[in-house]
Amino acid sequence: MLFNYLIISAGMQKKGVSSLIGFLVLTAIAVSIMAGVFLWAAPNIQKAQNNDDVSAMENQFLQLHSAIKKSASEQARASVPFNIKKGRLFVDTNGTNNNSIVYVANLRLPQPYSRTLIGNKSEFGRLGIDEPAYFTEMGAIEMTLHYITLNDTSSNCYRISLRPGQQAATGAGSHLVFVTWASESNDGISGCIRNTTEIVDINII
Repeated sequence: MLFNYLIISAGMQKKGVSSLIGFLVLTAIAVSIMAGVFLWAAPNIQKAQNNDDVSAMENQFLQLHSAIKKSASEQARASVPFNIKKGRLFVDTNGTNNNSIVYVANLRLPQPYSRTLIGNKSEFGRLGIDEPAYFTEMGAIEMTLHYITLNDTSSNCYRISLRPGQQAATGAGSHLVFVTWASESNDGISGCIRNTTEIVDINII
């Protein structure tokens, strides 16, 4: 009787150990699968998030462009909230993007950008028809809002000239971009008989 009990107990222990080993094996397999899925999905999730950040930045640039145009035409002041998660924003008046507001960041994106959202990426446009700037995106990523010269058939010209304020560059964080009309100039624009240049100060706080 005791012998039979011991045999039954030993069998139950083996069964219990086998069940535990089976559970541990299944758990290890499940963890491995989840880890594999995470390692595969994480970069794609990050790319999608960065793509959303680019879309949000585009909207902020469009609002800024509207504020600059309004400030120049009404000789007024405006402010635009600017939230930067990564990268930096600055006013460029001397470099390759002269008379521009530029945003650059090293983002992991589904694919590099190469497109123009506003204007025709030309230094000249038609007065009364075209936008006074063009807005381009390239790489991963550089956004450029560049102000150009507009003219008509009578060689009347108009342009918005950006002037950096005391703080004209910033990095990640929540900011306000202050757009302030400063003055109007009639200095000569090449190829123009009559011209108007609206000077707008840009401060990033």
